Order: sequence, then structure tokens, then C-alpha cells
Amino acid sequence: MHPSQRIDRLIADLADWRGKTLASVRRSILEADREVIEEWKWRGSPVWSRDGIIAVGNAHKRSATPIRRR
Repeated sequence: MHPSQRIDRLIADLADWRGKTLASVRRSILEADREVIEEWKWRGSPVWSRDGIIAVGNAHKRSATPIRRR
């Protein structure tokens, strides 16, 4: 499965505020730079990169944690 499809599935499976937040962060990242690559790493974490990691999106039970690297 392509990483983008895995991220789609993760967002769909998170039927609460975490899915909405992750979808919003994803949309912002992809709109900001069309050359960003979506990846799936580290035991199920969506990762956005371009010449290095830009952000990692992890959804926890009580929080959604976008980790920015740049």
C-alpha cells in the first residue's frame, strides 16, 4: 500500500478530533509545498519530507502530536 493510502486510512480510522487535526495538518503541509513526499515510518507514523524530515504526525489517545523538524 502506498504511504498516502496508509495516511488516508489512519485519518479515516481516527473518527474523532485526532483524525480531523491530522487531516488539517496534512493539508497545510501539502498546500505549502507541492514537492513534499509522504512516507510511512517508525511503526505506523506518517512522515512528510523534502530534503529531510519536515514533520511526523503521531496520534495518541489524548493528543495529536505533529513534530516539526525545520
